Parts: sequence; C-alpha cells; structure tokens
Amino acid sequence: MLKTALRAAAAATVFLMAAAPAFAADDPVVAKVDGSEIHRSEIVAMKDRMAQQMPQIQAMPLESIFANLVDQAVSQRLLLSAAKKANVADDAEFKKQLDQVRDSLMQRAFLTREVEKRLTDDKLRTAYDDLLKNNPPEDEVHARHILVDNEKKANELIKKLKKGASFEDLAKSDSKDDGSGKRGGDLGYFSKSSMVPEFAEAAFAMKPGDVSDKPVKTQFGWHIIKVEDRRKSTPPAFEDVKEQLRGQMADGVIDEIVGELRKNAKVEITAPEAKAPDAKAPDAK
Repeated sequence: MLKTALRAAAAATVFLMAAAPAFAADDPVVAKVDGSEIHRSEIVAMKDRMAQQMPQIQAMPLESIFANLVDQAVSQRLLLSAAKKANVADDAEFKKQLDQVRDSLMQRAFLTREVEKRLTDDKLRTAYDDLLKNNPPEDEVHARHILVDNEKKANELIKKLKKGASFEDLAKSDSKDDGSGKRGGDLGYFSKSSMVPEFAEAAFAMKPGDVSDKPVKTQFGWHIIKVEDRRKSTPPAFEDVKEQLRGQMADGVIDEIVGELRKNAKVEITAPEAKAPDAKAPDAK
C-alpha cells in the first residue's frame, strides 16, 4: 500500500528530475540507470516534493521509505529517457501543456513576489496587534484529574486522598484516562472554554492546592480534580504567528492585486453564458 501511495504522489509531482544539477562531493550516488546517476540529494528533494501531495510523508523518516523512493526515481529516470528518445518534446500537445505549466508558474511567482512586497512587517505587526486586542488574555487553570467509571469508586479515592494518599500515584493506578494518568493526572493549563462545562465550572471554582470534596460527573465519567495553579494566558510572540498571519492575509492581498489589474485593463466578456446575471432584471411572469 505504501508503494502504491508513493507512486501516486510521484505521478502527481511535476518535473521531479528533469534537470541535471551539479552535485556536492559528499552527495553519494544511490542508483544508476544506463549509466545516468541518481544522487541521494535527489531522493531527499523527491520526498519533500511528494510531501506536498501527501503531507504524512514529511513525518516519515527518510530511511523508512528510502528503497521505495529510489525505486520511483529509477522508474522516472527510465520514463524520462524513453520520452526523450520518442521526441515527446516536439509533440504539439506536449508543447501546449508545457506552456500551460509555465504560465501557471509565472502567475504563482508574480503573486508570491507581490504578496511578499505588500505584506510588510509593519502590516503584519498591525494585524498582530489586532489579534491581541481581539483575543485578550484568558484565565487558565493548571489541574490534575482522576477519571473513574462510577461515583462509588470516586468517593473511595477521595477518602484515600484525605488520608494522605498521593494524588499523582492514584491517578497513575486508577484513572481510566490513560493519557493524563501516566502523567499523574496532569492536564496542563487550560481555559474554561476548552473543557466540558461541568468540569470547567468545578475546576475554575477551586483554588491552587484544592482537591475535590465531591466527584464531578461529566459525559466521560466521574472526576476527582486537583488544582495546581491559576494564571492569565500568555499571548503568542509576533515571530511565532508571523507566518500564520501572512497566510491568513495573503488571500486578501491577492484579491487586491487582481482587482487593481482588472481596474486598469479592458476586459470584455463575449460569451453570453459567462456574463453575470443582471440583478435589476424584472422577474419572469
């Protein structure tokens, strides 16, 4: 299945190995096809490009899929060689498709350049200031919990805690929440809106050091809560959200660019079916 998925991603990736770049001295040859060398750097680049089609590939260690990637690279080199021998580059349809790809890449390069030019750090910082203004710091609680199936079990654990039992140890041994249980019930810091209402109301009514006197029932079961700390959330640093803001604002900038181009061009829609309907046209009777 992995090989099939890699083949599909490779097929969807344009111009993987058509060029003949210069290779570094420490860039080993990993395969040869009729004397034509394939270098390790080409396999690394191939993985990165394929990850654009299948993001899960990016998380895979290179060595775990290296053999499959080399196999795909060999296939591509063979196909490229066969295409050259068949003079595919002279076909009218190939030239047409090549022009379409070139036009698409030129549009993308132009937009990328213009967006970079217009989305200055000053504009991004203004957007960042607006983000902070619209998302003021929230109260957060750092808490632990022990989750069990029934109220009786929860009350038994509360009695043990009152007698001096370790909350962390009981969470590890008795909580059915495996994720937090392994960490002694630790849920980290969270806002009120990020938890189910019953749990949030109980946790935010407690002070640091408090442990539930009564178990709290939610859709997940019965919880015993221990509050470790309270604080205000810390806003993200500008550098941490800069690229996210750029991505969010890019569409608006692109619309702005296209709007300017349309304003300064003479555009004539000649196909009747492509014209926008007249909003003022009388209703049909």
